[in-house]
Amino acid sequence: MNPAADHSSETEALLDAAVDAVILIDHRGLIEVFNHSAERLFGYAALEVVGQNVKLLMSDVDRRQHDGYMDRYERSGVPHIIGIGREVLARRKDGSTFPTFLSVGRVAGADPPRFVGFIQDLTLRNQALGAVLRERDRASRYLEAAQTILVALDPQCRVTLVNRKGCEMLGCDEPALRGADWFESVVPETDRQRAREDFAAYLLHRPYQPHHVVYPVRSRDGTVRMIAWRCVVVEEGTGGVTGILCSGDDVTDALSAAEEAREARERMMHVSRLATMGEMTTGIAHELNQPLAAIATYAQAAKRLLATPQPPMADITGALEQIAAQALRAGEIIRRLRALVRGGQAQREPTPLNTLIEELGTLTRADARLHDIRVTLNLAPELPVLELDPIQIQQVLLNLVRNAVQALEGVPVGEREIVISTRRCASGEVEVQVRDSGPGVEPGILPNLFQAFATTRAEGTGLGLAISRSIIEAHKGKLEYAPETPRGASFVFRLPVPPRDAD
Repeated sequence: MNPAADHSSETEALLDAAVDAVILIDHRGLIEVFNHSAERLFGYAALEVVGQNVKLLMSDVDRRQHDGYMDRYERSGVPHIIGIGREVLARRKDGSTFPTFLSVGRVAGADPPRFVGFIQDLTLRNQALGAVLRERDRASRYLEAAQTILVALDPQCRVTLVNRKGCEMLGCDEPALRGADWFESVVPETDRQRAREDFAAYLLHRPYQPHHVVYPVRSRDGTVRMIAWRCVVVEEGTGGVTGILCSGDDVTDALSAAEEAREARERMMHVSRLATMGEMTTGIAHELNQPLAAIATYAQAAKRLLATPQPPMADITGALEQIAAQALRAGEIIRRLRALVRGGQAQREPTPLNTLIEELGTLTRADARLHDIRVTLNLAPELPVLELDPIQIQQVLLNLVRNAVQALEGVPVGEREIVISTRRCASGEVEVQVRDSGPGVEPGILPNLFQAFATTRAEGTGLGLAISRSIIEAHKGKLEYAPETPRGASFVFRLPVPPRDAD
């Protein structure tokens, strides 16, 4: 067996197995070896190029420079491309060029020198890289065009990216923010701890869902804006967190407008309560005069008894006790009036609904008695305690009762009746009904019954039912009208029960 022949066969097998094109040239640049991968890459058969100058495979630019490289290396021994990989354009048999990575080495011990070149086709790599760069540029344009703040944070809350909108909002450029702690840099100190704790709590809960939170940011000039944030976690394939992407919308003006609308709504409710109480003034005054008259009567009687030679102390004591009781009664009426007409922010609190209605009974009965109307309370026992604003719910009841009183003006005396009832619905809600024996609502006004300024009374504002419905809806309830048979009107509102009392 010829060892040299075996060695040559092994070398040829290795060359043909190589994925990259392998070309061997002599000191004149003539091709000696052209492996199978080179044949596939350039479109030549090995027999077509062996003995040809390697310039055959080069672009015009490299072809002109090749001989100079070879001569310079032969004279000086200083390599210009040998041992230094670089990207070059190569030429196929059909004349088309394509990008390659060329590595050239000298064959050790060869004299005259011989050189081997390894050529890797970069077409697919460059296409993929180009696609990535185009996607990056497109994503960058999206970031710059977005009218929301876009911020990327690493798991330690350091800024890795801020778009143009965010930079404009914060009054600084991206390099000044990149790498900085987000909360320390832009969140006001008063909100910093809360925002940081919310962020940390979000990262503890898996699987990660989009997270919504509102907290302010402060720009370099000190301006503070409220931002509604939506955050999503970016995870590695192994489940580790690599970053957090946050988009923010400036809701400062929206929150300010909502607060102004709330204040305007509460002012309107207050005015409506005052108007309702004004309409009930005569009846309330009559109700208040009763204990005051009783106080005067008992005081005069006590004075007369004290003027006798032997004052009956038991009778005098009884008169004084009555004076105290009637004073408390008058004070209770005034307390309820003050509670109803006071302004201030809405405040929810656990409230027994039946107690609320019974407290209002004094005022509603006073107005009803003045119009010869019988008011009946039919309250279901053991109702759950609800989360309510007591003053607002009493305002709804006053509006409904006052509407019923006005509806009964044309009904004969003795047939005028208002019934206020409560019950627990099968759905779990608590229902309140105010029913009267009047003629009912005119069909023509039904479509606009709960709209503001819808009224059939010349002196009415048309705000009562509109405000009442808005109050009930703010309590997550519903206010509706239903005609009664054979006559009358029924207004019903239902209120949800807090989850803890739903059973």
